[in-house]
Amino acid sequence: MLEAKGADTAMLSTIEIAPIAEQDPEYARLKQHILDLDLFDIIICVSANAARLAGELIDQYWPQLPVKLKWFAIGQATQSALANYDIWSTTATKGTDSEALLKASDLQQLQNSKVLILKGTSGRELLSETLRSRGAQVFEANLYNRLIPVYTDQQIKNALYNSSLSAILVSSGEALCNLMTIAKGSHNQFDTKPLLATCVIVPSTRVAQIASTQGYQSIKVAAAADNKSMVLALLSVKGLEADNEEKN
Repeated sequence: MLEAKGADTAMLSTIEIAPIAEQDPEYARLKQHILDLDLFDIIICVSANAARLAGELIDQYWPQLPVKLKWFAIGQATQSALANYDIWSTTATKGTDSEALLKASDLQQLQNSKVLILKGTSGRELLSETLRSRGAQVFEANLYNRLIPVYTDQQIKNALYNSSLSAILVSSGEALCNLMTIAKGSHNQFDTKPLLATCVIVPSTRVAQIASTQGYQSIKVAAAADNKSMVLALLSVKGLEADNEEKN
């Protein structure tokens, strides 16, 4: 989308997705949750990665999905990933985060309901804590670990300091925090001031607060985390074209 509008773009992954392997101690519990799928009332999938990995496991053990399960997805990308496995889910009409999904009418009164959350290890606890406060029994199936990718110092310099960046688009708070860790270099030898002076586009006020705490000076909050919203937020930043011309 950005390139179609004339931008030069570069991708830098700040989160590595490492699926839970069969030899991992966590795998036995994950497999049991999938085998017990019919014991739950509600399944919530938090990401497209979780949807893909869960879909692969469900295909192995459930030739036909259990009936009467209510599926929910955080964001349209997650909803689409579930649909690839013929799993039809509900997502928030506005917003692409846990806060938005928690507004769903079917997630308000949950007394005696059993809820399974398909997710990665660690991450935010808001979803689980809120659902428990509403009366649900909450279980978590961890499908992957989120790691910080390892780059050489030269790769970091080329991507972040030698590229005359006009803006940075970041999709989550974790991605933003990992970016700062990566940006410091293997021995914390890089001065991150040029990075912090670059306009950063974030998907929510929560991530904006993280960016502000880190020291970013120019922060633009998008309406949501989807591609269209992030691009629209970038296009609304005044002076970006002039800044880009100056750098070129």
